Amino acid sequence: MPLDAKLAAFLGKGGSENSITYYNRKVGDDVMVFLAPSSIDEKFYAVAELLTVAGQVVMSTSSVDRLFGELLVACSLLGKHVIFTKDNGIDSLLSSAKVADSEFSEKEGLLSRIAAKKPAPAGQAVRVDLDKAFNVKGIGMVALGIVTKGAVKVHDELYHGAKKVTVRSIQSQDVDVQEAGLGTRVGLALKGIEADEIDKGDLLTTEPNQKVSKVSASLEVSRIGKEELLVGKSYSLVSNFSVSRATLESVSEGNCSFKLERPLTLQAGDEFLLIREQVPRIFAKGKAVL
Repeated sequence: MPLDAKLAAFLGKGGSENSITYYNRKVGDDVMVFLAPSSIDEKFYAVAELLTVAGQVVMSTSSVDRLFGELLVACSLLGKHVIFTKDNGIDSLLSSAKVADSEFSEKEGLLSRIAAKKPAPAGQAVRVDLDKAFNVKGIGMVALGIVTKGAVKVHDELYHGAKKVTVRSIQSQDVDVQEAGLGTRVGLALKGIEADEIDKGDLLTTEPNQKVSKVSASLEVSRIGKEELLVGKSYSLVSNFSVSRATLESVSEGNCSFKLERPLTLQAGDEFLLIREQVPRIFAKGKAVL
């Protein structure tokens, strides 16, 4: 998640852009996809989107400002591996934020360090988090997303909600492939569904999935955030590409429930971040129990 434009350009070639800009790079047999927020001032929720969907986090230390401090709080909550550049010393900040799993790297060594932490696939279940769908002449309906569980293959039958769809073809980095593994940015040509049936944040999964309008969760609030959780308070809830306003309905000893303004496709175990107006805006992490 480079917030440094020069670092982003070094890591990969810029691709599609909306609230998130994708940067792509092929290193040997590894295809790396880097995500960076396109407009933090207008779409801060994109920061939480890419933090939750990413396998690991890359942070430039070229500008150690208020936003950098906010992201340290978020990284501390998520517990993901973080690689920092060596532009500036941040030892005291790291100690204060308690970012447990981190390392430093010169810019020239970043790609090899990222590849060394490549996540291993776990289990046979498949999940693709979708962020866009459209029709392509001569191909049909295409959905874009990231493989967040297992590996998706051509001819797989997956569920969008309760509807079964078939993967007709797969593209990664504009190349047709027969299979795409964990963390791959994919374009899936699908049979059995129309583009207008897919919303940002929808899932393709091995088993049927469903949208929920209420979420029960275990919640961890940052000690730096110092947020008083009160029934009736409203926040933005972000999990991968799913975003909704969420009103706190109950809270007791780290467990809580939220009513969602916009129904989201969430599964048990999904992690989410909560955003408020005051700094640090990302102040809590939840894990859905549904």
